[in-house]
Amino acid sequence: MQAKEFVVDLANFQSTHFVEKNLPETLETNQVLFKIDKFSFTSNNITYAIVGERIGYWKFFPTKEGHGIIPAWGFADVIESNHPEVKVGERFYGYFPMASHLLVQADKVQPFGFVDGISHRAALPPIYNYYTNVGQDAMHSPEQEELQSIFRPLFTTSFLIDDLFHEQDYFGTQNIVITSASSKTAQALAFLLSTRKKDQSLAINIIGLTSGSNEDFVNQLGWYDQVLSYDKINQLDNNQPHAIVDFTGNHQTQYALQTHLALQLKYNCLVGLVDWQHLEGEKPLPQKGEFFFAPTYAQQRQKAWGAAGFQQRVGKAWQQFIVNVKDSIQIETPVGNDGMEKLYLEMLSGKIDPKKGYMVNIQG
Repeated sequence: MQAKEFVVDLANFQSTHFVEKNLPETLETNQVLFKIDKFSFTSNNITYAIVGERIGYWKFFPTKEGHGIIPAWGFADVIESNHPEVKVGERFYGYFPMASHLLVQADKVQPFGFVDGISHRAALPPIYNYYTNVGQDAMHSPEQEELQSIFRPLFTTSFLIDDLFHEQDYFGTQNIVITSASSKTAQALAFLLSTRKKDQSLAINIIGLTSGSNEDFVNQLGWYDQVLSYDKINQLDNNQPHAIVDFTGNHQTQYALQTHLALQLKYNCLVGLVDWQHLEGEKPLPQKGEFFFAPTYAQQRQKAWGAAGFQQRVGKAWQQFIVNVKDSIQIETPVGNDGMEKLYLEMLSGKIDPKKGYMVNIQG
């Protein structure tokens, strides 16, 4: 049996191809073989690639020298198992390679899931190494698997940012500027902030920055109090304190925001790199901002709330969100190798319709 993998040239992200590798005929003790059914592809996966060297995303699923496999969130079925507590036919949600199969070493197995105990993943963030048995997952719904793949990992990041702002009393501001406002993570954050604003009667102003072509879409979401295109940053009231949540990584956008808001910029939260081709600029930025790494903050909250408490809080917020978003997104699936490569290049260049969500299946 062979696995097929979608690999990226680390020296040139626009160069990709598929490789095939042989899978073992016999599994070793505690090994489990997944057939990956489907995974989501969003701008978040591009961020994984851009910061892959710095944060270690390329280390999850090593491949041939000079190349990398982008991780993705999705669903897979156990087709072979040499662990007594992991059964063939069980279905799991988790962090998979953009590939047809994944061989893992099942460790710390419990009814609701297990950890991949393979040695090269041991030093990587635990949140990425856990595979959840969908039969025990309160957040799972078979008819909503596509939405779960697309939004759940992004939603968790948004949930943690919303919690951070609440814990820090919104960093002394009443104005929260969210860049790339049409992106899925930004949508989830805007929803959470607007829900908390309504439920707790908070005096906060949620401002979305987006491209001119996406203004109507972002306005229609109903979660932003104000929506501006990037060329209207100077319309922000720089007599009031602001916080920024930046999903773009765009140097020019950061420079415009920092120079316009100046001392009224109280917190600059750097999350994504949607506009990865414009990370650098001629003019140095007045301040660096603070990079938000969701797995680290998640570990802090799990320690404070307990693992069950953490899942309960995320799950409750997730159920509210999914009801509000399920009718606003159109699911599409690329066909064949060419379709996958075309989608990747479109995602890499930022040419993606925010109204669409993409699911991928790679046939081995």
